[in-house]
Amino acid sequence: MQAEKQDAPSVHQTPGANALGGAPVLAGWRLMFRLFLPLSLGYFVSYFFRTINAVIVPQLTADFGLTASSIGLLTSVYFLAFAGMQIPIGLLVDRFGPRRVQSALLLVAATGALGFAFGRTLPELIVARGLIGAGVAGSLMVSFTAFVLWLPPARVPGTVGLLMAFGGMGAFAAGAPTAQFIATGGAWRDLFIALAVGALAISAVVFTVLPEKSRNRAEPLGVLLSGLRRVYADGVFWRVAPLTVAVLGSGFAIQGLWAGPWLMQVAHLDASGVGIHLSAMAVALILGAIACGPILSVAQRLGFSLLQAVGAMSVVFILAVAGLVLQLTDLSLPLLAVVAFLINPISMSYVALTTRFDTTMAARVTTAINALVLVGSFLLQWIIGAIIGLWPPIAPGVYPAVAYQAGFGFVLCCLVVSWIWYVASLARSNRLPMKT
Repeated sequence: MQAEKQDAPSVHQTPGANALGGAPVLAGWRLMFRLFLPLSLGYFVSYFFRTINAVIVPQLTADFGLTASSIGLLTSVYFLAFAGMQIPIGLLVDRFGPRRVQSALLLVAATGALGFAFGRTLPELIVARGLIGAGVAGSLMVSFTAFVLWLPPARVPGTVGLLMAFGGMGAFAAGAPTAQFIATGGAWRDLFIALAVGALAISAVVFTVLPEKSRNRAEPLGVLLSGLRRVYADGVFWRVAPLTVAVLGSGFAIQGLWAGPWLMQVAHLDASGVGIHLSAMAVALILGAIACGPILSVAQRLGFSLLQAVGAMSVVFILAVAGLVLQLTDLSLPLLAVVAFLINPISMSYVALTTRFDTTMAARVTTAINALVLVGSFLLQWIIGAIIGLWPPIAPGVYPAVAYQAGFGFVLCCLVVSWIWYVASLARSNRLPMKT
């Protein structure tokens, strides 16, 4: 497969301080305290919310009599709301700056967490979960924009990697520590009340500490939307997007929900064992984020392009999912760790797509593909649950192993088809041009 061989775009080509606000560069302790700390806290809680349902599924099932389909819908609505907010957040951040947008969004997340804590019916929980998803939807993109605004260009990639690692710590906290809290009698409602208070406190920190964006004139809305249309009309975008959506969407669906029930009902682990596996996935996610740069460097030294590296890593991801479909429960820990580890390195396809367009459109390219990934996560989480629900439960909330085999098998089919499309399409295109 032939694809682009140029390096990822240098950070100084992305929209910089002068383009986005002209704010003074921060350094040292002021950098850590005023920029990274408040934004990383928001990303931490975002990942905690994303993965928490995998741990509390038994309690939700017992309290509300949920089916596999309704559990899938309840959990995946987070991604639907998250996806729906991507484009508006990009426009709002450009207009009002990271500080105001992120602090306001976290208030929405706090409201959703409080609503979830006091929800009494499935529709109430779905609305609350949607508010949570909308409220944390800007945690990554707002942070990226803020880093470009106030960091020296050479420090942006490393700081983004640290932010992703911090998000993995949120997933870790939602694993074994939360499972232990539940196992020792802790109530999931109390947990969400604490999360609401935490999101409210982080919102206050962001509003108080994060620097303010200066008042530069932003592009008109019509110009911004015109650029977005160019992204979605681009042929190369649609050669890369399906595999990215399939891999990241299935990775989020497995880590965020279905790994927990699979471990309990197929691998027959107790709550402590499930928590250990989910925490291992979170550690693998952190390591994968840290490994993004080294993986790209090694691939380039070996003569592989970024997209070729993504295609190769996707094969390993597909094999790991195939192991789950085959129900190789003795290998459950390494299989799930591989799935989590590869999520961030495979997301480097985002970087490759940004080289297709002018650098002033980098944020729109990223939000365009991210919105599709999140919609894919919503659909996959929901469809897996719907497929599992085709089998009658053998106990309340418990389904036969063959039901999970069918649900995960659907994911595997999506991955294989999208990988074939990816390889064939890029082979025809020969290379990925830098810009149009």
